[in-house]
Amino acid sequence: MLKRRLKIALRSFAVLIALVLGAGIVYEQIGRRRDRARFPQIGRSVDIGGRTLNIFCSGAGAPSVIFESGGPGPGLEWEAFQPEAAKFTQACWYDRAGEGWSDLGPFPRTSKAIAKDLHELLKGAGVPAPYVFVGASFGGLNSRVYGGLYPNEVAGMILIDSAHEDELRRAPKFFLGRTAPRFLWHPLQMAFEAAAFVGLLRLTQSSPTQGKDPSQMTRDEIIEALRHRPKSIVGNASAGIVLPESFAEGASVTRIGDFPLIVLTAGQSLDFGDAELNREAAAYQQVWIHEIQPKLVGLSTRGRQIVVPNANHGSIPQELIISSIRDVVTEVRDGTAIH
Repeated sequence: MLKRRLKIALRSFAVLIALVLGAGIVYEQIGRRRDRARFPQIGRSVDIGGRTLNIFCSGAGAPSVIFESGGPGPGLEWEAFQPEAAKFTQACWYDRAGEGWSDLGPFPRTSKAIAKDLHELLKGAGVPAPYVFVGASFGGLNSRVYGGLYPNEVAGMILIDSAHEDELRRAPKFFLGRTAPRFLWHPLQMAFEAAAFVGLLRLTQSSPTQGKDPSQMTRDEIIEALRHRPKSIVGNASAGIVLPESFAEGASVTRIGDFPLIVLTAGQSLDFGDAELNREAAAYQQVWIHEIQPKLVGLSTRGRQIVVPNANHGSIPQELIISSIRDVVTEVRDGTAIH
C-alpha cells in the first residue's frame, strides 16, 4: 500500500512539474509576442546562416562607420551619435546576438565569435569594406579582435575607453566580477537558456519600465526595456561568462596595420561612494591612463591617445567622439595626418 501511494505521489508530482513547465513555456511565448508588438523593429534583419542580426544604417559615403556598443544593451544606444556621423558618411549600428532585434547566437559568445558575426552581417547587408570602427569599452575589444581577423577591412578606428586584458591583473579587486571555472561555462549558459525558455527569467526580472506604454517612454527607457528582455539577459550572460577568453583573444592582437586610430581615455575615475574605494580607483586610473591605454595606440602606426581630463568611463563627450570620427574619416579619404 505504501509503495503504491509513493508511486501515485511521484506521478502526481511529475504531472505538476510538467504542467508548471508547460505554463512557463506558454507564458514566455506570449511575452515574446508582446515584446515584438510593443517594440517594433528599428533596422532590418540580415540572415548570417540560419539566424539573423539587426542592423540600421543611414547617411551615404565611404568609409562606413560601424558603431560597436560597450556593454549590455542594443545598438540603439548609438542613436544620438549616428545622425551626426551620417552627415558626412554612411553610419551603422547593429545589435549583437541576443540584443535588440537580433537572434541569439551559439555558445561561446567571445569577442572572436562577435567579430565573425559582424563580418557576416556587414557582408550580407551590403556594407562595403573597409570600415571605421567606433568601439566603446567591451566594444573596443571586439573591434580590436575584428581587426586581427580581418585587417584589410579596417580603414580607421576610434576606441572609447576600450577594455583591455591588463584589467584582469592590474585593476583593484572590487572592479572585477567573479569568474566561474572554465568547466562550468557551458553548463551556466545552458542554465540561463533553460530559465529563459520556461519563462523563469521573465517572471523574476523586473524593469523600471514594466507595464509602461512604449509611446510614453523616452528612448533611454526603451533601451532599458530591451536590456531586460530574457534573450538579452541570456546573450549578456554568455558574453560575461567567457569574458576571460575574450581578453585572451584581444591579447593576441597587438598590431593591426597602418590606419588612423584615436584612443579616447577617461581622465577621471568613477565615484564609488566610499573614500577607500575611491582612493584605489584614482590610483588605478593613473595606471589606466599612462600604462594600459597607451598600449592600444600601438595597434596602428598612426595611432594617438587623447586623455579627456574631466570625463569618467561613461561620460566622454559626444562632441569629442563625433569630431574624432570626422577626423579619422577625413584622414582615410585624403591621407592627411591628424594633428
